[in-house]
Amino acid sequence: MSGVKTIDMGRTKIKALYNSSFEDLPDLECLVLPGNQISKMEAGCIPQQIQRLHLGRNNLYTLNGTLKTLHNLGWLFINSNELTDISTELPEPAPEWRLLHASHNHIKILPTQLRNYPKLESLFFQNNELKVLNGALSKSKNLIRAVLEHNQIEMNLVEWNIKLNEIKLDHNELETLNGAVSGLPELVRLNLSHNKLKKISPDDLIGLDQLRMIDLSHNRLTTLEETSKTFLPRLSELKATHNFLSILERDFHGLPVLCHADLSNNQILALGRDLVAKTRCKIEHGVHEGTWDTLKINLQDNPILCDAALPEITSLLEINHTRIYGVSHCPPLSEQPTTSKPSHFLGYVPESVTQKMLLQQKVISDAEEAVAGKSTETPPPAVAVALQQPNVETTAMTDGANQTKVVFDPIQQGQQINKLAYEIEELRTRIDELSSQNQLLLKQQLNRSMSLDESQDKLTEHRKP
Repeated sequence: MSGVKTIDMGRTKIKALYNSSFEDLPDLECLVLPGNQISKMEAGCIPQQIQRLHLGRNNLYTLNGTLKTLHNLGWLFINSNELTDISTELPEPAPEWRLLHASHNHIKILPTQLRNYPKLESLFFQNNELKVLNGALSKSKNLIRAVLEHNQIEMNLVEWNIKLNEIKLDHNELETLNGAVSGLPELVRLNLSHNKLKKISPDDLIGLDQLRMIDLSHNRLTTLEETSKTFLPRLSELKATHNFLSILERDFHGLPVLCHADLSNNQILALGRDLVAKTRCKIEHGVHEGTWDTLKINLQDNPILCDAALPEITSLLEINHTRIYGVSHCPPLSEQPTTSKPSHFLGYVPESVTQKMLLQQKVISDAEEAVAGKSTETPPPAVAVALQQPNVETTAMTDGANQTKVVFDPIQQGQQINKLAYEIEELRTRIDELSSQNQLLLKQQLNRSMSLDESQDKLTEHRKP
């Protein structure tokens, strides 16, 4: 039967393909057979002139060499089968091959024959059992999209100078990148979520001049500080949810046009005052392309949203065209941290961070000022607690003498001072409220008195003869 170029026999319960199945179709170019029950294919059952072949969603455990002679193949779908190895099953050469879809199988090794397909553009190997790529993409200079999510990839990702536009490596076993995705000048979207990454180094992001979106969610990152040491000139969207981030200082300094930062579900306690000093959102697509906009930072379910200084934090960020949003489940006010912080941070900074020495100096300074201000008076009970007596340690010297060492606890003093300051502020607020209520009551009483006097005057005039 000549002239037939396309056959679609999907979902027709076909169980096997034989040599005679399509021998009377010399012009056949597109064969679509998805959703059947094919478990057997005889060698030579697919016509050699085939350009587009769909064998997805069948029961194939092997391709039985049926594809080796398909040198005109342009795209191939073998997804959702039971294949474990296709490294010896693909045709060579296949100069027009552009797409390979082999997702949802049990493939453990990426076929090295992919190096021999110069026009390959799209690769789908998600939901397999890949661990390494073995340099299989090293010569795929026209590869635009590689979807490799839900595998077991640990290292050896891609090669330099490939024209990849998008890489999806989420749901793998990556613990470090070691510069594996750097040097991809055309990369626009990079998904590294749901891995085991603990750190992103500057070398990991070198040469990604076109990158617009990076997703680092659901990893084990404790800081993004290293991103300030690299430069991503076009990155507009950063996702780093569900990590262990606690303090952001200059983390955005290498992201000059960032517009959206989703940092929800972390442990962020403080933001550096210079966090967005070198960042200004710039719209790069649509009718408003090239115009400036506001950087939006999502801090949903982060402790900083419970900070008493949140209005100050928000107003200072808005000066730099940045807005934070999100809600958090805050503990009672009495349980919220009150540790003071270095002046260049916004929010609560715990003593365990790198800036511990600076924090202690600030607390000691506050304590000394309070002591100086109260030296001539008997302090109230709260101040007496804040200005507690230092601990005294006695150390025996080698010559038998004892050395007395005075040890202050500046952190505890600072906590008590901050708590006292907050209580004083609450008292001032309460006094203002009571004063307002008192003035209102006095005004009402005065009005009643004036009304009563007017009534009595009228009554007196009425009784006059």
